[in-house]
Amino acid sequence: STGPVVNSIAAAERYYESFGRLWERAALLRGRPVAGDRDFGDELMAMLAPFVWRRRVDPSIAVEMTDLVRRARVELTRGDDDDLKLGVGGIREAEFFVQTLQLVWGGREGRVRARGTLDALRRLRATGLVTDREGREIADAYLALRRAEHAIQTSTGLPTHSLPRESADRERLARTLGFPDMAAFARDLAAHRMRVARRFASLIPGGAPAASPFLEALSALDRADAEAFRAALHTSFEGLGDAARSELARDLFALSTRPDSPLGSRARETYPGLAETLLEAIADAADPEQAARYLRVLFSRLRQPAIYARLLGSDPRAVRRLVATLGASAFIGDAVVSNPELGDLVLFAHPVPTADLARQEIERATEALLRAGADDEEDDALMGALRRAKARVVIEVGLADLAGELGTRDATLILSSLADASLEAATRRALGTEPGAPIEGLAVLAMGKLGGREIGYGSDLDVVFLYDPERAPPGVDPAVHFTRAARRIIRIISMSHSAGRGYELDTRLRPSGSQGLLVVSLEAFARYHEPRVERRDPGRNVPGVHSATWERMALLRARAAAGDSAIGASASAIAERVAYTPREEKKTIAAEVHRLRVRMERELAHERPGRYDIKLGRGGLADVEFTVQFLQLVSERPRVRTQETPLAIDAIADEGLVAADQAETLREGYRFLRRLEQRIRVVHADSGHLIEAPAPGLRPLARRMGLRDRPFREGSVALLDRYREVTEGIRAVYEAVVVGATQGGQSEPS
Repeated sequence: STGPVVNSIAAAERYYESFGRLWERAALLRGRPVAGDRDFGDELMAMLAPFVWRRRVDPSIAVEMTDLVRRARVELTRGDDDDLKLGVGGIREAEFFVQTLQLVWGGREGRVRARGTLDALRRLRATGLVTDREGREIADAYLALRRAEHAIQTSTGLPTHSLPRESADRERLARTLGFPDMAAFARDLAAHRMRVARRFASLIPGGAPAASPFLEALSALDRADAEAFRAALHTSFEGLGDAARSELARDLFALSTRPDSPLGSRARETYPGLAETLLEAIADAADPEQAARYLRVLFSRLRQPAIYARLLGSDPRAVRRLVATLGASAFIGDAVVSNPELGDLVLFAHPVPTADLARQEIERATEALLRAGADDEEDDALMGALRRAKARVVIEVGLADLAGELGTRDATLILSSLADASLEAATRRALGTEPGAPIEGLAVLAMGKLGGREIGYGSDLDVVFLYDPERAPPGVDPAVHFTRAARRIIRIISMSHSAGRGYELDTRLRPSGSQGLLVVSLEAFARYHEPRVERRDPGRNVPGVHSATWERMALLRARAAAGDSAIGASASAIAERVAYTPREEKKTIAAEVHRLRVRMERELAHERPGRYDIKLGRGGLADVEFTVQFLQLVSERPRVRTQETPLAIDAIADEGLVAADQAETLREGYRFLRRLEQRIRVVHADSGHLIEAPAPGLRPLARRMGLRDRPFREGSVALLDRYREVTEGIRAVYEAVVVGATQGGQSEPS
């Protein structure tokens, strides 16, 4: 406070180089430009980065951070227990727990550099610097303390962090926060603060180590006594039922039967701390039984487990990262045990994936193979390369998704780019086109979620194959030639392979559906969809076919994904022209859209009380998509012409086709439901789109959606309440826009 209010950047640099202190480094963790010259602000933050993020790992930072907390506590005028911020186990200790680890490791681990406490905590957990249990305890306590702090400040109108003095005010505060009385609130608060204080104290180096809770278990491993091992683990996993504990003990004991496995005799002797670190990580995992099962399967499939044991034995963070990931995501667990060579993706931090990196991964994996011959044996090698590259990218996306480093939209864009690149490689092989040369004669048109660049972890690929007969090799029937090529593409992309799963290709959106030809000429595609199309011979017109409303809706998402770019561009232009050329009155289109939606919900959703269909049920994703697509069909405004639903929502809002609050309901609802759909896949390895109230997997799903257990309200209940709130809002917009238009109402806001 004695320094100048305004400094030059050179003066600031000199100050921090010469006099900067730890508390200033901690303060700058949250620094960001908010106003004025943003470029200059970014330059300043870049200049300060070496001051904040030191390359040297210095655990003594924890001691200094503890001293900062204690000095702040001395300034309190009331008892520690009343101050939610500076008291023992308070907000400051939760924040400093996170900031200490950031300051210690941020110079080497760039992924932990985040401004927000919860975001930083997620990143620390993703890199194995905190366990899943530590992350849950700190996050839950931080949120509980901040809720209480906000409630106090709201009721008093003052920037205070202290509990009220009067008992009546305390009782009112407890009820505001959802507790029946102050006693219940005090118990919950004390439990949270105790956990924060314990975790913060654990950062101090040289502290007295607690006695290991796994001494008996490790002794049983030394004696190779499976029953004693199971009994010894009983107290460490009290939260599991007897059957689950038995399964967990069996899986962990299996890791000791091979000398070089993590719990094997040679590994325990070579790396003394590995066994205990592994057991602690299992105890801290979101699903200990699942984590132990995947570990057992993974190490049973490794040809040289000693290599992994060495990696784990030399890096406790890698142990925690591997176990936490396997315990949190069945999807990633399945992928890793199917491709053990990809385990390094989980063990070590990697750059956050992007759409360009996904495409490059496919290109690197297939370029050499595409130069080779074109027989079935070479196809098998290409299939293996595509499956391995896909598995690698999908695991990277899943890890970044779980860590909070990728949003749902970013994840779908990367996965869609991965699918496009895979289709391109398969098309190139099927036609025998050399790498770098343009593909000619056959194009793959993406439809559905792939067309909208919105595919998830387990999505099918909706495609249409289009060809130009004039680009077939001389002397062959074009239809036969390109049909063989399309079947080969399907085999390369979809066929079962030991290297992993491919994609399921769905071609039913082609003209005439599953009864039509697998490949369609560009001319036939235009003739089918357009009411009248000119042949190449001047003056000759051929009657066309009116596309049904559902076909026009499908064409809204058509885009060129792979193959001949000229054919793809022509097909995209045809699709846009057909989709955006209204042929009926708005009321008629709305009635048909609503008829399709009602039939879909009645025949396919099968919802009942407590059982919800995210995709097809009331207020689900289909309601958002049908609302948006209806507005696209009836609008003549060029801005709404996009295949991507999120962009279409923004466009119809900007064009005033719906009210601002309706657009926000669609936008937020679509984002929530798509995230929920993806979370089901990545947490449970389930490609379905159902959630049910009594399902045991609902609680971890809620946690991954950011909804934690609160006093007298479990996270699973909060998830279902939020789901119902979101879907009711979406259904209200659907009825106002689509159903309202069937009754002659205005689909645009008045």
